[in-house]
Amino acid sequence: MEEKLIEFIKNEFLSDPGTEITAESKLISSGIVDSFSLFSLQAYIEREFGKKIPPPLITAESFDTVKQMIEIINRY
Repeated sequence: MEEKLIEFIKNEFLSDPGTEITAESKLISSGIVDSFSLFSLQAYIEREFGKKIPPPLITAESFDTVKQMIEIINRY
């Protein structure tokens, strides 16, 4: 799950796909991913993992790292 999320983020949101991202990288607060991209991430998670995350849980704070995303995904 971690590898798939990182690969999606690199391919969809980074101008330089060679940028190193880990599960702990701050994505939104560092400006790597903008808050509008959360909708795209939500759609990807639903499509790829079959998990429908309630919109109130998808915020810049709760989805700032891949690790945080995985924790929320695992709840559903």
